[in-house]
Amino acid sequence: MERGLIAPLSPHEEVTLRRIALGISKASQLPPRDVAYLIRLCLVAENDGRLSLTGLGRQRYQGLPRPAGSPHVKDSADAIVRSHFRHAGYP
Repeated sequence: MERGLIAPLSPHEEVTLRRIALGISKASQLPPRDVAYLIRLCLVAENDGRLSLTGLGRQRYQGLPRPAGSPHVKDSADAIVRSHFRHAGYP
């Protein structure tokens, strides 16, 4: 099993992982220490200044606890949030 799937994440690192997964924050707005740890765990990759989840990172993100509600509601909410932030000029 990959270390990135089981390594503990602090609440702040988990939020950073979620923000990268949803694309709602620019790399410069994320805590560098959290980003460095996520990269070391092979959950996140940096490409031309942009952060994205790796395959392992997507698995970890999908395994994170979700707020109350059905997965369909959560997926719709994610799409709405991503759309809003993209229109506001975020990557």
